[in-house]
Amino acid sequence: MAISEQRSEEKAGKEKKEKVEIEGSNLLGPPTFETLENGRFKCVETGHEMPPNAVDSYSQTKRCRLGLIDFALSHKKPPLNLFKQDPISRSKLICKLTGDTINKTEEHIWKHINGRRFLNKLEQKEAEKQMSNGKVVDKGDQMQQKAGEKKKKKDKEKKAEKKMKMKKKKQKQEKEVDENISEARKSEVDEINKNNDTGEAEFWMPPVGDRWDFDDGGDRWGSGSDLESDIDESNGGDDGEEEEEHGNESRELSKRTKRLSIEVGPSSFASRKKKKKINPKY
Repeated sequence: MAISEQRSEEKAGKEKKEKVEIEGSNLLGPPTFETLENGRFKCVETGHEMPPNAVDSYSQTKRCRLGLIDFALSHKKPPLNLFKQDPISRSKLICKLTGDTINKTEEHIWKHINGRRFLNKLEQKEAEKQMSNGKVVDKGDQMQQKAGEKKKKKDKEKKAEKKMKMKKKKQKQEKEVDENISEARKSEVDEINKNNDTGEAEFWMPPVGDRWDFDDGGDRWGSGSDLESDIDESNGGDDGEEEEEHGNESRELSKRTKRLSIEVGPSSFASRKKKKKINPKY
C-alpha cells in the first residue's frame, strides 16, 4: 500500500511539472508558417523550410523556440519588450526593470515575469507613469490658467484705457464749457462797460454856473438891501401894474426866501424865545 501511494504521488508531481513546463514552453505561442510553391512550409520567424509532416515536431524544437525569442526581442513584442540581449553571453537576457540576468528560455522568462520582485518593479513603473501623466495634465491646466490670467489682464488694461479716454474726453468737454462760460461772461462785462460809457456820454450835465431852474444865482446870494431896493423899484411903478404883478412877485419872493432858507439853514431864521421874567418873592 505504501509503495503504491508513493508511486501515485510521484506521478502527480511529474504531471504538475509537465504542466508548468508546458505553460512556460509555450509562452510565445506557436510559430508562423507560410506555404511555398514546391509544397513545403517556411517558418516566418526563423526562415527554416520543412515538409508538411515536420511542422508540428519543428514547433517544439529548441531551435524554433530560440528563434521566436530573438524575433520577439528584435521586434519588441511583449513580454520580451522588457528584456534585452546580454552582450557577454548569447544565451542570456537582462531584465530592464530589475537588472537581473536570466537564461534565454521561455521557462525562465515566464518564471521571472511572475516573480514578486518583477511585479513590484512593474507597479512602481506604472505609478511613476501615472504621476508623469498627472504632471502633464497639471501643466496643461497651468497653461490654461495662465492663458486665462493673461486674457483677464488684457481685458482689465482695455477697460482702464477706455476709462482713461472717457475721463480725458469729459475733462475736455468741461474745459470747453468753462471757456464758453468765461467768454460769455467777458462779452457781457464788455457790453455792460460799453453801455455804461455810452450812458455817461449821453447823460446831460449843465455847464458850470447854470442851474436847473435857469437861475444865474446872483439874486440868491444877494443881501437884504438889494431885496428891498428891488421891492421899492417894483412899488415905484404904476398902481395897476403893481396890482397885476403883486401876486407874481409875492410868489417869486416866497420861492426865493424858501431857497435861501434851504441854502443857509433853518437855524439862522429861528426866532429866539423870550425868557420870562421871574419876580422874586419877598
